[in-house]
Formats: sequence, C-alpha cells, structure tokens
Amino acid sequence: MPLLDLPALTSRLQSRTLAPVHLLVGEDTKLVDRMVDGIEATIDEADRPFACERLHAGEPGGTPLEIASAARIMPMLGDRRVVIVLRAERLLKPKRKAASDDVAEDEAVAGEAIDASPIEDYLAAPVESTALVFVATEIDRTRRLTKRLLEKAYVTEFAGLASPGPGGRQVGRQTATEWLQDELTRVGKAVDADAARLIVTRAGHDITKMRGDVERLLLFTEGRKRISADDVMEVVSADVTVDDEWGVVNAIAEGNLARALSEVGARLERGDSPHALVGQLRWWVSTRLVDGDPTRVRAALDALLRTDMALKSSGGEERMLVERLVMDLTGRSIAQRGGWGGRR
Repeated sequence: MPLLDLPALTSRLQSRTLAPVHLLVGEDTKLVDRMVDGIEATIDEADRPFACERLHAGEPGGTPLEIASAARIMPMLGDRRVVIVLRAERLLKPKRKAASDDVAEDEAVAGEAIDASPIEDYLAAPVESTALVFVATEIDRTRRLTKRLLEKAYVTEFAGLASPGPGGRQVGRQTATEWLQDELTRVGKAVDADAARLIVTRAGHDITKMRGDVERLLLFTEGRKRISADDVMEVVSADVTVDDEWGVVNAIAEGNLARALSEVGARLERGDSPHALVGQLRWWVSTRLVDGDPTRVRAALDALLRTDMALKSSGGEERMLVERLVMDLTGRSIAQRGGWGGRR
C-alpha cells in the first residue's frame, strides 16, 4: 500500500503526475473536496468536460461495472482522463442489512449483495491513461475489494481531530485549537481567545464542521483583521436544526446577513440541495425583490447566474458558492407583504 501524505499529494498535483489509482480516505471531507478539485485541475480547463468524470458509488452510473467501464475509456483530448468515484465507502465499507430491515440504511442493497468483481478485474490491470480516484470517508480493510484497492492505490488519509485512548478528548481539543490558529494565520486573520474556544467547542471533534464554521466566519468578517466571540455567536451554530424552511429568504429580506448565513448552514448540513436553495432565492428575486427594491435586481440576477453555472460545472465548493450568493443578495431590508412561508 503506497502511502502518499498530503504534501506529497499536493506536489504530485502541482507537477500533474497522477498515479493510475488513488484512494482519498478520511472524515476531513472539506479538505478532500479541495484535493478532488485539485486532481481535476491537472487536466487543462478546456478539456475537463470531456476528460473528467465524477461518479457516485451505489447510484445510477456508479455500479462497479460502470466505474470500471468509465476508467477504461481512452482520452478524447489530451493524454489523460480522471475518473472520481465519490461515496466510495458504499463499496469499501457498505452498511450491513439489519435483521429487521428490508433494505440496508442508506444503501439500495446490502453490502453482501454488491458484486465488485468488475473493479477487482480493472485493478489487476489498470489503464495507464486514466487516474481512477476513490473517495471514501471510511473503509473496511477486511473486505476483498478494499484489500485489492490498497494493494494498487496511492493512499492519502485525511484524519479528523479526535484522538483515541485516555485523554483523547483533551488532545483532540488541543489539536483543534492548533489547527484553527494555523488556518487563520495562513489567511492573515487573528482570533480572540474566547472566540477560539467557542469555535472549538461548537465544532466538537468534527473537522468538517470546523472548516465550514471558519469559512463562514471569514466571509462574515471580510475586511476585518480579527474574529471576536460576538462574530462566532452570530455565525457559528451549535446545532443544525431548521425551524423555518423560508428562513434564508426572510433573513435576506430583513438585511440580516449573519442569520442568513446561519440558515444556509443549517439547510446544507441537514442535507438540502444547494440547487434547491438557489431556486428558492431565484424565486425571491423575481417575485419579491422586483417589487421591494428593483434597483438591486440586475446585480442579483447576475449573481444567481454565476452561482448556477458554477454549481453545474463543479466550479468551486458548493457551500461557499451558496454563501457567497447570499452575501451578494443581502442588502438593506425590503418591505415584506406579510411573511412568506411559501409561494403566494
């Protein structure tokens, strides 16, 4: 199992020298997303629509046979194709069928029913002109497919913040605090001690939540050098409950950016589609902003179009794109003709 740490993977991306098979595994999903974008960026931008393909394991187009077939396609333009297999834990650590369930949770079939032989056959003789990249939050090293993959793939691990064993929680908190300080120093931001403690506490040991919280704070404090505890209280949520399905547009209409960003975070962390959120915002612009503040409509439509195109072309991290759109749409408050909890 060739191990490839993060600096080594980054170096390969910069030199555009990918191996035939890669495995990115771990719970730091936001960093993994950046690396996936970096892998696709090794292909010339004009060639990416033809040379880059993203498949979701266990979904239409993401069966083992379809994954192997996609990896065997020869490049139309340039000399390399990139095939990304997302949610690969569905193949590498599928959830087991419970005795009382007809269907395994989050899976169309139980793990035992997956025929992974097409991928195993491919791994025995991978195509040199294809970089096949599996992306998984976790793997089962006892499964035959996982063993075959670990024999062939360059493996990069993206660990979280928790540490096992006695005192692990305290070590995890220290690791989180150090990570936070390093990340903010890298972008030229300072953070108050109380604010740092609050960020770490609300993230728990979830590195993905912490990255999302930091990204929202950077957006919220744009133009300022320091993050305060008040900023954290405004933007960083302790939970992801959604009380109002129209909370995002209501907050934008009120000109309340902090609440709008918090509502977006809750919706996306719940699993709502960013495309559905953009559709809701498009409706608000075309039906309510037109009446409430028509001078803002043209810029709002431009921002919607930019975001829609970026989402459809994988041109950036989805959450950041939606949050940037919310910032573009939020201005002074506009008069509401009553509240809106639906399309009236």
